[in-house]
Amino acid sequence: MNSYDWIGDKGYVGNGMITPFKKPAGGELVDWQREFNSQVNKIRWMIEQVISHFKNWRIMHTDYRRPIDTFTTTISAVIGLHFYRMA
Repeated sequence: MNSYDWIGDKGYVGNGMITPFKKPAGGELVDWQREFNSQVNKIRWMIEQVISHFKNWRIMHTDYRRPIDTFTTTISAVIGLHFYRMA
């Protein structure tokens, strides 16, 4: 995965990532830039919500109780179900 596939906040401007446009000094953003920022921020909001939910799940505060070789399948299923619920 390349850095131009990543989405970041305005602190990452210039690092080759997809970031919202900064308002120019003494000026305003044009309509398409505001719409672009809105779309980027909607994606970032969803990612932040998933991270927040994941951190607050009590089950994640305990040891993994299944065979370790099932971890990848289990976490993939949990993530898939979470996104399905959010859709």
